[in-house]
Amino acid sequence: MRQKVLKLFAANTFSYLLVGLSFIVYSRLLSPAEFGTYGTAFAVATMLSLVLDGGIKTTIIKMQREVTDAEEATALWLMLLAAIVITASFYKLQWLILRWRPQISHDYRFVVAFVGASLIFYPLVTLPTARLERRLSYGHIAWIESIGMLLERGAPALILLWFQTGVYSFLWALLLSRIFRVVALSRFHRCAVWLASFRHVSQALHLLREGSWIQLGNLSSVARDNLHVWMLGPFFGNEWIGMYAWALQVCQISSQVFAQISARVALPVFANGGSFEDCWPKCLLQIRLLTILTGPVLCGVWLVLPALNASLFHGKWAPALVLIPLLFFRMLPGLATTPLGPLIMVHGGGYVYAKVGWLWTVVEVACAAFCIAILGPIGLAWSYAIVVWVGLWLMLRALGRTGDGLTKQLMGQIFGRPSLYFAMASVVSLSILLKNADSAYSNNVFFLCILACTVVLSSYLLEPDVRQFIKHEEA
Repeated sequence: MRQKVLKLFAANTFSYLLVGLSFIVYSRLLSPAEFGTYGTAFAVATMLSLVLDGGIKTTIIKMQREVTDAEEATALWLMLLAAIVITASFYKLQWLILRWRPQISHDYRFVVAFVGASLIFYPLVTLPTARLERRLSYGHIAWIESIGMLLERGAPALILLWFQTGVYSFLWALLLSRIFRVVALSRFHRCAVWLASFRHVSQALHLLREGSWIQLGNLSSVARDNLHVWMLGPFFGNEWIGMYAWALQVCQISSQVFAQISARVALPVFANGGSFEDCWPKCLLQIRLLTILTGPVLCGVWLVLPALNASLFHGKWAPALVLIPLLFFRMLPGLATTPLGPLIMVHGGGYVYAKVGWLWTVVEVACAAFCIAILGPIGLAWSYAIVVWVGLWLMLRALGRTGDGLTKQLMGQIFGRPSLYFAMASVVSLSILLKNADSAYSNNVFFLCILACTVVLSSYLLEPDVRQFIKHEEA
């Protein structure tokens, strides 16, 4: 298992480095409004994909028995039919929406095309991936998903440079990525589409319903992560959607290489981990490692971003830079929620997971509305930084154990990290020093990247876990 996770980590790290370079390219070439259009399309596609999924992926992974080929094929056809119906409905709605806001016709057509492509390919990718994940075939998953992510998130930069297709570069890259994934996955698991039949519809629907509570919980998470689309877009326009989408993508590139691995392996590990008392130390270990690995990286990115915006992006993302510190503070407790979610699924059940997720979302929406009314668009970032602690508390309470004891142990994993304090102190000190020195190096991106890498590596070496891992590998 350790070797499989290391392969997944290595593949994700390489992919995110290249995605980060691509992010620099399309941050330079796209306007905030175009970024907002893409952010809206991505948010809608993610939400509808979760609705289409119906929890089937989680069900396949957790089931006591293997899914039969006939059940899988029937579920595939049902999901494809639903994808076509949803896409057609979105297309038909355009006449009504464009009567209300005719100026968004170009953006709406892009959103419909992007959502349609996402939904139609979703079952063709998800069902084979779920079967591989059930077998813990993370070696195969690692290279397929890493190349797929490179095509989907990295290729837009090349398409923009070569063909200058604007925001549609993301659509062509999405199609390229999904076609690759379907072909690559078919090497290891091919759905027997010809086995689908009407008499297996009830079993397939059971698979779709089995994980519905968990899917509702996942939907609440996506709704919270995209409040800039639902709450800012209608009142402040695509510009602010783009600013938040850009800032959130910076956070994602900085942290998700570690967080996604944790989210990926946590569910099968906890599902096979025995009692809660056996799983809780594993959960704490994941939280500690996520904080160690991600905290210094977030600080390092924070140091480089202002110079990057001034030198390469002509200062157009300046309003988004104000959001970055608040969103980074949201990421810190958010790292703890990554393994806590799967732990609640396993030991609290899907209903509890969904209940906690939507309660957190209701509080988030109420706080966001208040902060936006008082502070304007930046109020959403303040709400994100504050309410995440409420969400963390709700998740700990949902575990139904001694809440105070669990809270103390969890906080110790986050705030007992010398790497975090060193990275924060170093970045603040260096920022003040460079600003007051008025040096030519203050806006030198290459020099600041070297400083940031030095801070990150030094922070890692302060951690006993990292030093022990290095000694073990050397031995």
